[in-house]
Amino acid sequence: MSSGAYKGAEDMDEREIVELTLPIKPKLLSLVRFAAATLAANADFSLEEIEDLRLAADEMCLSLTGGTADSLMQLALCREGDEIEIRCSVERAVVKDRDEDSEIEWSLQILDALVDAHGRDLVSGRCVAWLRKRRARASH
Repeated sequence: MSSGAYKGAEDMDEREIVELTLPIKPKLLSLVRFAAATLAANADFSLEEIEDLRLAADEMCLSLTGGTADSLMQLALCREGDEIEIRCSVERAVVKDRDEDSEIEWSLQILDALVDAHGRDLVSGRCVAWLRKRRARASH
């Protein structure tokens, strides 16, 4: 009898990818949080780890886009084994050269506390923010 609720070891090695293209609007970030939480649940993340990932995805997207712009953001969320990687990219013109260094510094501190690694790159004229979070190993 199989319920489908149990994830065996073979499921953990499976790779899952979700791609989203969204207008840059804060109210649509709930879709990013939902996708991140779903992938994390599939990787058996704890509830606390799932919430950390949701918050980090939100912070990463908002810090990159400033929350509003007349453009699209492209996201790729990938689960491989017990690690989730999220990438958000926008046109370079969307990312304003901000003078609010303290705001960016605060955002980086939040991401430092929530995920294992994060960063920003410029790739083919697009600004790309990324983060990675690995599921904590259960201690026995």
